[in-house]
Amino acid sequence: MANKLGSIANISFMRFKILSLLLLFLQFQFHLFSQSDEFKKDLINNMINAIEAHNHVEFIMIRNERNDKGFTYGEFYAKVQNEPFKLYIKNEVPKVGSEILYIKGENDDKALVNPNSFPYISISLAPENSLLLAGGHHCVKETGFKFMSNMFKQYQKNYGNKLYEIMQYEGIYNWNQRKCHKISIIYPDYQKLNYRAKEGENLYSISRKKLLNVDKLRTYNPDIDDTESLDEGQTIIINNVYAKKAVVFIDKENYFPIYQVIYDEEGIYEKYKYTNLNLNVNFSQQEFKSDYKDYNF
Repeated sequence: MANKLGSIANISFMRFKILSLLLLFLQFQFHLFSQSDEFKKDLINNMINAIEAHNHVEFIMIRNERNDKGFTYGEFYAKVQNEPFKLYIKNEVPKVGSEILYIKGENDDKALVNPNSFPYISISLAPENSLLLAGGHHCVKETGFKFMSNMFKQYQKNYGNKLYEIMQYEGIYNWNQRKCHKISIIYPDYQKLNYRAKEGENLYSISRKKLLNVDKLRTYNPDIDDTESLDEGQTIIINNVYAKKAVVFIDKENYFPIYQVIYDEEGIYEKYKYTNLNLNVNFSQQEFKSDYKDYNF
């Protein structure tokens, strides 16, 4: 009898122990989930703050962007001053040695271009000119990291805490000899929308206002030129968010998004890789003038 009672007591104790461990596990999982969302929020805020804290940056950017002929490859060195916006680019691919200098509001708000080819004279072009795009998705005004910062600030406002629910944190990865936080975001509401243009708008101004990719707007509206003024009330097709999915590697040390892979409804749409990133620079204003000693305008 005593043995039977002892066995019952042992079984009850084991059940209590299992129940206690289960409750502890559920509490831990809930804490981990909450902590994970808070961690992701802090990670994005750290990225935004890092980008906005550095007015001068230089880097090499490698781009792979899909178009109707496949993927365009580009590589260039850039100096960027964010406020007020100033930019110098020296291309490696395509048009090796060609240079671009753009100062917001100067030169009739046009970019000065040294094509490094016949007739070997510098010309001024609108930043949105197709020659400057070289088959790419973005105009020179969007060079650097500020576009990414502004996009995430907008999504924080639009999605609130749901942004961190649809974001997956995938851990620490080594990329280009840098330790990086890897995140991926799938936007469940990604879709095409009808948009009624306001007076004076064009595809470029709409893409900048809504932080979209102008190349997608070109694809959706093939009969409309990028810079063509739209009629008030004219209906065009846009997407509601920049990407269907984004994978971003955020440098563990400086919080800059140094590798970005963007997907649309068809698959990989663009990749951007930033190497030789230097945040500890203080450009002289002479470095954004055409007669600077290292340039060939």
